[in-house]
Amino acid sequence: MMDVTYAGSRGTRISTAQQLNATPAQYLSTSPVRDQRTIDFLTASFPNPFFRLAPTYSSNISRANLLRPYPHFGDMSVNEPVGYSWYHSLQVRGEKRFASGFSLQTAYTFSKFMQATEFLNPTDPTPYRVISDVDRPHVFTFSGLWELPFGRGRRFGRSMPSVANALAGGWQLNGAIIRQAGPPLAFGNIIFNGNLKDIPLPKSQRSVDRWFNIDAGFERNSARQLANNIRAFPLRLSGVRGDGQATWNFSLLKNMRIHERLSAEFRVESYNTMNHPSFDVPNRTPTSSAFGAITNTTSEPRGFQFALKLKF
Repeated sequence: MMDVTYAGSRGTRISTAQQLNATPAQYLSTSPVRDQRTIDFLTASFPNPFFRLAPTYSSNISRANLLRPYPHFGDMSVNEPVGYSWYHSLQVRGEKRFASGFSLQTAYTFSKFMQATEFLNPTDPTPYRVISDVDRPHVFTFSGLWELPFGRGRRFGRSMPSVANALAGGWQLNGAIIRQAGPPLAFGNIIFNGNLKDIPLPKSQRSVDRWFNIDAGFERNSARQLANNIRAFPLRLSGVRGDGQATWNFSLLKNMRIHERLSAEFRVESYNTMNHPSFDVPNRTPTSSAFGAITNTTSEPRGFQFALKLKF
């Protein structure tokens, strides 16, 4: 059996956090490089006119804070139903059933998930359209079921005694393999002088110490980083992704008829049987000495679970 499906969805009125007390955009720099003049202007310190209003206020305040709509408060955000998202996918599924209780299933999904639920700059009027953080363009699953040919009514041991059948008969083996692409990477408000297509590395060149090309054009000098400016660099890059998922899960179960109205199921399950690690996203701070390196994993180690279920 082969099944091909298109699936799509549209999300509207998604709650999105909007900043109400940001420094107005007209005072921020639009320079693609560090604008020290604007930084000095906005970070200049003055006696705080609100100092006596609350014991937590400091005696001095920066010009950037004085220029806020409500300078006597800090950050103020409100959730507004202005976000939206959209999803498109091609889903292909196949199944083959063989004789003697053996079947295979496979499925592949090719998709794209976009969203506008975040603001690139606090002063932007509308959310920023970008690839979703949960986008996984490729998902492949392969699973199988095999009713082991031992016990009464099976190929081996059709007339097996009750005691032997209770031990050797009624076993079923299941397995599933899951492979999917990794998440798109998000960088901060960085300076990049290069081609975005040069950032990802071929799979043969990637390692936990160098997941992407850190020499593609990133400004890594801490003295040249941006501050007090309008951000132009995207929130996330669809073409630069973290590690994908590769998981093998297996289960072995046995169905037992104890009485006419009582049966039991014993199950042994193994998760991440191959103990394959899924790596966390790499460091994306250009000024860090660990830039481009992976230091954590997100997958659980190999695990087993035993269960007994009575049905009556």
